[in-house]
Amino acid sequence: MVFAHRSRPTPRAAAIDRRSVLRALLTTGVAASLPACDGVSVSTTDPRLLPAALAERYVRLTQALALHQPSLVEAWLGPAPTSPAGPRRPVAALRAETTALLADVSMTKAATDAASNSTVGRKAGAASQETTRLRYLEGQVRALDAAAARLLGESSTFAVQAARTFGYAAPSRDAAALDRLRADLAALLPGAGTLAERHAAFRRAAAVPADRVDAVFAAAVDWCRRAAAGHLPLPAGETLTTRAEDTTGWAAFSRPTGPRASELWVARRGGADAAHLLQLAAHEGTPGHHAQHVLASAALVEGRGWTERALHPGFGPHRLVAEGAAEAGAALLLPEDVRIRVLADVLLPAAGRSPALAAPLARVERRAAALDLEVAYIAAEYLDTPLGAEAATARLRDEALVLDPAGMVGFIEKQRIYLLAYPLGRRLVTAALGEGPDTARWARLSTIATTLTLPAGDGE
Repeated sequence: MVFAHRSRPTPRAAAIDRRSVLRALLTTGVAASLPACDGVSVSTTDPRLLPAALAERYVRLTQALALHQPSLVEAWLGPAPTSPAGPRRPVAALRAETTALLADVSMTKAATDAASNSTVGRKAGAASQETTRLRYLEGQVRALDAAAARLLGESSTFAVQAARTFGYAAPSRDAAALDRLRADLAALLPGAGTLAERHAAFRRAAAVPADRVDAVFAAAVDWCRRAAAGHLPLPAGETLTTRAEDTTGWAAFSRPTGPRASELWVARRGGADAAHLLQLAAHEGTPGHHAQHVLASAALVEGRGWTERALHPGFGPHRLVAEGAAEAGAALLLPEDVRIRVLADVLLPAAGRSPALAAPLARVERRAAALDLEVAYIAAEYLDTPLGAEAATARLRDEALVLDPAGMVGFIEKQRIYLLAYPLGRRLVTAALGEGPDTARWARLSTIATTLTLPAGDGE
């Protein structure tokens, strides 16, 4: 089944050929240090179009727009601050710069693609690295341009915003598949009352007491780190610490605190059960966001000088692939039988719960989590149609089995299309990992987690 697709180029863009791109670059005097290709010798270089210069422009524009929308930047770990001094610059001027930068990145990427497709000159490895870098920059700058447009008051539907921001469209709603998930849950949760009521009661009864959340979460993080070490080696000197707080507004999140360090936060009084805490530990820690951070810091920032990856953005394809890789990585590390064993042997005893709860809890938690696309469909209706908050809350509770539906409505209002990053990203990365032996799938995950780009496909 096809879950999503890349946004395809317009017919005009698709018709561009290598020779015309290179001749245009020469004519305008802005060639980007490309080798000879198709009989066209490229020797003129405009430093503004070198990948490093494009990356610096992206970082500076992102931080400038973040003065208007702070959520655009989660962290900056570069060698020096790049935030502009003085008052905020007008969004209209920043939008003009993002639009110009997008044109420059796209032109340089097209020329680089043309050169890398040639059999003359450049080594395949170098071409692949440069292409990957420019693909990442192009997607991020396109999303940044869309963010600037929204700050200027431009509006669009949930689907259009998702396509502009992520470069992918959400899959069509598969009502039969969602009904099967709910039927599976109903079989796991027999008894009186609606499915939503039975699910909520079961998860509440399994919740980890507030005074044990930090210990259970830390144990889950430690188990995931040790289990993933043989599959996803991390650079030497990396460190990961955990904290339990109640002020973040998130169930859990990972924050980079240095090139080799992250801090994981978990909500102490969120009512999470041990199965959910195990999923959060893998998603936020290893093989999830902590692993992504330290792998990129070592291989790309330090190894190749890609300063744009010292910026941790909260938008664009970066976020889509980061969330998707964290989810897919957790699934690879924790198949159902492993989840059950870790819950029974480690986490439920630490939570003061019976190990006999392990199998039903693991199965219920994963099937309920798989209803995440239903949340996105309801969010799209809530944001695009007259569906009110009360009706959306009821549907989130009854159809998506969300345990805090009123809180989810607030999350939708704040995050909007970004809640789609979890279910859509998970499906895209899982498809990219493909079938075959786990060793091959872990190798693909390592590449995706480091570059936060998906393999090139249709529309590239």
